[in-house]
Amino acid sequence: MSDKKYFDFSNYETNNGFNVFRPLCNLCCNSYVKLEVEGLENLDREDGFIIAANHSIIYDPIFIQTACKDKLLHFVAKYEVFKNPIVRKVLTSCNAFPIVRGKGDMQAINYASDLVKKGKVLCIFPEGTRSKDGYPKKAKSGVGLIARNAQCDVVPAAICIEQRGKFGSKVYVKFGEAVKYEEMNFTADGGTKENKEVANMVMDKIVLLWRELRKKCKSK
Repeated sequence: MSDKKYFDFSNYETNNGFNVFRPLCNLCCNSYVKLEVEGLENLDREDGFIIAANHSIIYDPIFIQTACKDKLLHFVAKYEVFKNPIVRKVLTSCNAFPIVRGKGDMQAINYASDLVKKGKVLCIFPEGTRSKDGYPKKAKSGVGLIARNAQCDVVPAAICIEQRGKFGSKVYVKFGEAVKYEEMNFTADGGTKENKEVANMVMDKIVLLWRELRKKCKSK
């Protein structure tokens, strides 16, 4: 379970920290990379929902948040980085909260679910860690569990980087059509198996989007 001394799990407010750091993020996206975004119409909604994306480099949250423009997101981050007080201050101001990976951290899962129920937008990386080679990996069951608890839709998103680590490289972000909660077919006693099936369903859609973007990368 996440340590309460590192995060206030009773606070569901959306901080405007990203707006403070937005010039720096925009500078990063406009100078270090060139960001191209598709599918923003799939985010045009007022209810709470999950954005689920593939994860290959540490800057992915910046790419996703910048792509979403004025829609402020909440992020899940690994518990360990919150131990550094400076990093913790920056992350919490940008609406990130800690989760202990691989431990069934229900405090963080319940917090994430409650955020969505309150109309917030949660961004999660279903793989649970970064892909070292850039190719999407298998999803953990967490995104399914949160969707079940929050009874919400999940918008799949893909990030594809033309040339990782190269200055001026193009970064493509594409948001797909939402996986509707009704399509997930949760049952009262489905449990972990159904959560994993939903996570796999979402990840399959992320991979399809990523493959579309990868064709663009290869054609350049």
